[in-house]
Amino acid sequence: MIFFKIFLSILAISLINTQTLSGEHAHSEKQPILLTDYAEFPHSWKSRNEHPSMEKLYEVHFEKNIPYLKANIETRPQRIFTKISWDPLTHPIITWKWRLHKMPSEGEKTIALYVSLGTDIIGIPKIIKYLWSSNHPEGKELNDGFFRPHELVLQSGHAPIGEWVTEYATASEDYKRYFGMEPDKSAYGIGFLVSPGIEVDFSPIVAVPEKTSRQISKN
Repeated sequence: MIFFKIFLSILAISLINTQTLSGEHAHSEKQPILLTDYAEFPHSWKSRNEHPSMEKLYEVHFEKNIPYLKANIETRPQRIFTKISWDPLTHPIITWKWRLHKMPSEGEKTIALYVSLGTDIIGIPKIIKYLWSSNHPEGKELNDGFFRPHELVLQSGHAPIGEWVTEYATASEDYKRYFGMEPDKSAYGIGFLVSPGIEVDFSPIVAVPEKTSRQISKN
């Protein structure tokens, strides 16, 4: 965990200074790609139906000079999304941390990270939702219909509280398994959706080559 914090700190500083997030990355070098450090929030982010209170529901905070996004959803869930291009064939793993502060015990509550690695023939994003679910068990896969996102539960329950939890999502493999095809050469973007009554933090999100992910997980 200490190595991962150092890795994110160095990565955020170096990538902010040396490249933009326009999608023109040096994929051939197989370096990790910082997808978002929230520096462009909320300007490059969109909310569903252009919700006027997006900045009240999601706020950028800092911890030891590392930015994170805090979601504090009181009454109504609000999805936010940003278009970010990277090559999911060279960088198939998405890694991030989330830290739960509060989750109601009644009903099914979820925290979702949206990942879209491609679109259909009319340009609609194909979405995978990685969930922290209050009730569904880890590893549970959900699909409510042909035009609905595929969902995979990574964390379950109301704990731990106040601790960063690190995730490594095999996004490209999940996309192939769910949609029966390779992801596009240029991914579409990422987003969040948080149920009412939940307070949760999200670290910067990074796309990494599979080899890099394995190296990080060993430390």
